Amino acid sequence: MTTAPGRVASPSVSTRGIAYHETLAAGWTQRYAGGGFKRRADFFIEAVLPKALVGGDWIDVGCGSGFFSRVLAERGAKVVGFDGSPAMIEAARATATAKGTTEAPRYDVMAIEDLAAVKGSFDGAICLSVIEYVENPRAAIAAIAGLVKPGGRLLLSAPNRHSSLRRLQRMLRGAAAAVGSKAFPYMESSRNLWSSDELVALLESEGFAREAILGFDPVAPKPLWGLLSPSLWFVIGRKREKPAA
Repeated sequence: MTTAPGRVASPSVSTRGIAYHETLAAGWTQRYAGGGFKRRADFFIEAVLPKALVGGDWIDVGCGSGFFSRVLAERGAKVVGFDGSPAMIEAARATATAKGTTEAPRYDVMAIEDLAAVKGSFDGAICLSVIEYVENPRAAIAAIAGLVKPGGRLLLSAPNRHSSLRRLQRMLRGAAAAVGSKAFPYMESSRNLWSSDELVALLESEGFAREAILGFDPVAPKPLWGLLSPSLWFVIGRKREKPAA
């Protein structure tokens, strides 16, 4: 993990990360219609969600334009989505919820460091491709843990620091910079990477027991995933029960 371990004072979301996503909000949902975004969404829906019990009250931390909030709502959850980008929340509120959904998600502008102000507790949480942008990932997970009921699930995705794809992207970014160009601008604000063991240890340090960890790559064919180091980790953690008094 590239961030210093042990410090838990404040998750402090990168203002650069929020500013970057503000510029993309209008077309963010459309990205899931094809390419790597669609493959990632399909993997989450087909491989990750079936391993969790989706129902009751859920939060989507860093919900963006609400794509995955709506996925949860379509499966019967009552969802509140939070994001630090006002433009993303505006896009989420403007997007219609699928037919058959019992209750549309609610969306609020809120950064991770402000989650302590949220009242109530939740049966589950998702936090997808978010903690790579915060200064203190451990504090971010602690903030989420404070809202999840014992026995509830956290579905988290985060980048693999051994990723073959990210290694290639860094090389191409360096080559582009040498000729005065920019490539993969998200890397300017994506600051944290993990091995699978580090990511599991992060969740366990804040009270989540690992139930599953899956690797995903948006570019390499699935038969090659066992040979290449994946781009993303998806972890399912279960909030441990409080010890008896």
